[in-house]
Amino acid sequence: MLEQTTITTPERILAAAGDIFGRDGFKAATIRRIADAANANVASINYHFRDKEGLYAAVLENLFNKGFSRFPADMGVEPEAPPEERLRAFIRGMFHRLLSSEGWGGLSGPGRLIAREFLEPTLSFEPIIEKYIKPHKDILISILTELLGDSPPPEILAPCALSVIGQCIYYALGAPVIRKMTEHSNPTEENLDRIAEFVWQFSLGGINRIKEIRPRSTTQIFSA
Repeated sequence: MLEQTTITTPERILAAAGDIFGRDGFKAATIRRIADAANANVASINYHFRDKEGLYAAVLENLFNKGFSRFPADMGVEPEAPPEERLRAFIRGMFHRLLSSEGWGGLSGPGRLIAREFLEPTLSFEPIIEKYIKPHKDILISILTELLGDSPPPEILAPCALSVIGQCIYYALGAPVIRKMTEHSNPTEENLDRIAEFVWQFSLGGINRIKEIRPRSTTQIFSA
């Protein structure tokens, strides 16, 4: 006999709110619409989440918790693995977290909510940055430090990290435009691993080039 999974009222509310907040934005979304979509009542939302702001913060926490739990930065790769392989796992995890149906789904529903926060962060996003995004960035900085060697300064590490992350985020936020430009790099579910592999190889090439020119001063590198 198959075990039945019961979806709780808070879970239904979070799912409905993530979709509605993502499509309509915080201001346009109403507690009544969310309650109707979740097959719940307004009182239950107030009971579990206090108010609209509390619900919005809970939706963000739920999305990031699930995204990073399902697709962690290491993607199961051992901490002792070579930094090249850890970078590969980091990039693959980002692509699946941002774009897969088991992650945030790109620009549909909850993914659209996260895109809104990337572009116009709210106060509710501040705890998310501290709890999830900064530690995630620190993992990447650690990998890049090993790859670059010789204790690279922040002036080199930060642009390298932003370049890696930026490639992944562009595929998520720019997906509608990418689809119009090329079919080969369309970030669909079946293409994610292939695109992640390319971004990994491309990033390694850039990192190796930075290693080659590091004997020059940092000012020369970034003003050339």
